[in-house]
Amino acid sequence: MKIILPLLIAVATSYAATFPTEYQAALQLYVSNKIPEAKVAFTALIALAPNAETKDLALMQASYCEVQLKHVEEATKLAAGIKDKYLGTLCRMKLLAMQSKYAEVVSLVKNEDFSLWPDALSFEALMIRGEASGRVRDAVAAEKDFRAALGYTINDYKKATAHLRLAWLFEKGQQALDCLDEVMKLKEPGATMRYQAIAARARLLVVGGKGAQALAEFDRLNDLTKQPHWTMVQMARATTHEALGEPEKATACYEAVVASSNPPTDSLATAKTKLAAKR
Repeated sequence: MKIILPLLIAVATSYAATFPTEYQAALQLYVSNKIPEAKVAFTALIALAPNAETKDLALMQASYCEVQLKHVEEATKLAAGIKDKYLGTLCRMKLLAMQSKYAEVVSLVKNEDFSLWPDALSFEALMIRGEASGRVRDAVAAEKDFRAALGYTINDYKKATAHLRLAWLFEKGQQALDCLDEVMKLKEPGATMRYQAIAARARLLVVGGKGAQALAEFDRLNDLTKQPHWTMVQMARATTHEALGEPEKATACYEAVVASSNPPTDSLATAKTKLAAKR
């Protein structure tokens, strides 16, 4: 959703007075995983759209809702109604990716030159094709797309996403560690992205036999003192201690999570399970 919002802003001046507010409200339903409600909202916006651009956006988002609800045929029909050829292609790519049909994504846009697309769409298109190429084991093509995507955004969250995907592509070794460190060099990548980068670096360092360095990585997240990220860090610390054969230290992390205020439900349940198994 963070990728779609800039497109909304870019054309907002041509929208009817209430459309941006209603569109963003529908997006929030989608982001909150209230997919049936989001579907209803976007379907209504298709009829209310004041111009072709806004209708295309509503059609795109409605199609995403349909595929989430396993209504693939309906999703495809909605996507086919998008007039803008670039947005229509992006929508088809995303629908295929949401169904894990990565080979079909590659087949659809293997030779597409995204540098000719509107800049507002190029980042997501490159990321989707890069992901698909990686899934079908074409690491060279995937790396090319992820690196190209970095040139189509100034948003640190999006840049972090690309660096994390590059690390996923390399899987291990110094290249992966370097990509993850690039996330930490960004000014505002967001707490979740920073956590993911450090947790991944810790895992790689443990595998590489660098336990002390792995644990030291978490010191880079000492400013994450609020939930849910504080608990996420504690759980990653615990996992690292377990991997290093330090069960007492892992237990201390789990106990801290249980004793904390308002930890995420899933993490709390995991921590309690871990502690029960140790008794």
